[in-house]
Amino acid sequence: MALTHLNVPYQLEKASPHSELAFKHNPFGRIPSLLHNDKVIFETMAIRDYIDAQFSDKLTPKDLETKMKMTQMISILSDYVFHHVILNFAKYREACERQGKSGEELSSLLKPALIKAINIIKTVEQMVPQSDFLCGNSLTWADYFFYPVAADIYVQPEKEEFIKASPKLFRWYKSFEMRKEAIQTYPGTVADKKANKSNI
Repeated sequence: MALTHLNVPYQLEKASPHSELAFKHNPFGRIPSLLHNDKVIFETMAIRDYIDAQFSDKLTPKDLETKMKMTQMISILSDYVFHHVILNFAKYREACERQGKSGEELSSLLKPALIKAINIIKTVEQMVPQSDFLCGNSLTWADYFFYPVAADIYVQPEKEEFIKASPKLFRWYKSFEMRKEAIQTYPGTVADKKANKSNI
């Protein structure tokens, strides 16, 4: 999304985590990786810094206060939201569903993780401004880091509970999903596949 916004031409090669292609460019099998000239850059923070240095740094705020807010938001996403909401709740839900869990049994299994996930999102909500962007009055890396995770959150069967817990974050999400780069990159994502599955 960031490369599209920055008008940097690129060729996208899709890979699943821990696939042969993912391991080819990242020794841990994680995605994404960025290939530029003879360089292979993996891990999102390194990719962000490389894009800032090589193409454009306009997604990184120039004033210290906004830059700190952006860095904090990305750190919170990595350390708390991804861990407690995506891994411990959303991915756990998928694993339970694959095991045939449903109804009251599934709800009971998910309850502790859901409570924790909701509390995490409520805490994030307190940091979200009444703005079209997560940090300040302009687009930053925080928006691009947070959008895919927000898409996964708000496609869950429990999405109404997440929306109730985070009205400002949800309003930002609905605004951001209309951006050209969000629309172009959404097809085939985890959120897209889950949304299509729920509509069957």
